[in-house]
Amino acid sequence: MMRKVVVVTGANSGIGLALCERLLSYDDQIRLCLGCRNLQRAEAARTALLSSHPTADVSVLLVDVGKVTSVVRAAKELKERYKKVDYLYLNAGIMPNPQLSFRAFIKGLFSRNVINMFATAEGILTQKDRITEDGLQEVFETNVFGHFMLSPKHLS
Repeated sequence: MMRKVVVVTGANSGIGLALCERLLSYDDQIRLCLGCRNLQRAEAARTALLSSHPTADVSVLLVDVGKVTSVVRAAKELKERYKKVDYLYLNAGIMPNPQLSFRAFIKGLFSRNVINMFATAEGILTQKDRITEDGLQEVFETNVFGHFMLSPKHLS
């Protein structure tokens, strides 16, 4: 019987790492591949998973879903490593950091919207989302486009 191949992006912490632990607890005969952008953190997660599941097959795939070149390279590597990927959990993601706009805050203090501004922070918090080297908004490329490129349609 062929072992099922499971790839999890953003697998080195948070929900991704918890998912990997849960998957191995359910079936430690899977071939689990941790897709991460930081090799040191990925190896630390792999070591932690193997400490609780010593017979598991856990490997690391270096992939930054926020960079098209990294995703294309990782997809090629997955094709070389495995005959097929049975499950692909697209978990990696980032959130933009909201920042306080002092200009909007001062303007809001002297407006009819002042109560709402203090209650919700609406109008005084701005989201900074930079353009990547690929020419895309960073949050979109990391959370959506990189995973689209890594999806089974592009892996086959």
